Amino acid sequence: MKEEIVQITVKVTKEKAEILKTLSTKKHMSMSELVRRFIDKGLNVESYKEDVDFFAGIVRAELTSIYNINDIKQILDIQTNRLAKMIMKIGKISSGQLFLLINMFLRMIDISDEDRFDEILSQSISNGIDYMQKKDFAINPFLEDTENLKNISNKLD
Repeated sequence: MKEEIVQITVKVTKEKAEILKTLSTKKHMSMSELVRRFIDKGLNVESYKEDVDFFAGIVRAELTSIYNINDIKQILDIQTNRLAKMIMKIGKISSGQLFLLINMFLRMIDISDEDRFDEILSQSISNGIDYMQKKDFAINPFLEDTENLKNISNKLD
């Protein structure tokens, strides 16, 4: 069964009309088909947003009917504190490793070359700070670029 098609008139700015014309030519479709697709996409997005809001309301209502909001907050506080303690442990072991590494290098180098060691240490710490300031999405590509890592490390020589 074919849906009944109804004609409507839509007014857009000249600039948007040019964009629609360019897109319809690029996609090898009529402007009407392009506009219908945009309308379908827009309605789907709006419907999805309404569904998400609807389900979020249900989940929120269920959670608050089972748990008191203060109980939820208490559970979250416990987990947040647990994560903070884990992060502190990681920081402590990392700093311990840093000082162990510094101590090992100090024992390996000639005391007359201590100025050079100070330069390497300073640059290494600077590189570490740069690394820690990277956004999460940039860390994997940074670590996977082994040539760049070698170049950074070679600058320490």
